Amino acid sequence: MRLLVPLIAIIGAIAIFAGPTRSNLAATNPLITERAELGAALDSAQKIQVVRETLQERYNAFHPDDLNRLAKLLPSHVDNVRLIIDIDNMAGAYGMVLKDIEIGQTVSVSKNGGGQIKGDGPEHLDFHFAVSGSYQALKLFLADLGKSLRIVDITDLSFSAKDTDVYDFGIGLRTYWLQDK
Repeated sequence: MRLLVPLIAIIGAIAIFAGPTRSNLAATNPLITERAELGAALDSAQKIQVVRETLQERYNAFHPDDLNRLAKLLPSHVDNVRLIIDIDNMAGAYGMVLKDIEIGQTVSVSKNGGGQIKGDGPEHLDFHFAVSGSYQALKLFLADLGKSLRIVDITDLSFSAKDTDVYDFGIGLRTYWLQDK
């Protein structure tokens, strides 16, 4: 009899474990897997946070004047009016006035080619204008345009001669900016 009660208790414990407890343990396996995945995601998020803080510290280490120059070099949006005013001021320094300004359609520069409208590269804007002045004034104006912080490519240059030393010049430019994503 002494052995019978402990033996029944052990058999009862095994039956309880084999029945409902074991099925409940099996139901926790997906939760254990999910916990491991969430732990890995948390570790990744912490690593990303460290990288972000490091990059923010590096960004904050730049002098504000340098950041302003960088924003002017490759802005985050196109400001047609400001760009035309800047170019007009450059031309005005040499006695030339912008006229016949034509602004083209904005198109993405695609690394893939094929005439795609959307790409991974910077956006660009083409525009064309005319100025009148001497050849020397044009050379100085183009030199200033090349020294400008704003990235511009000359895509077209035409001229027509007159009887005087004043020429009519047609200039096509392309400027770039990085679109916010």
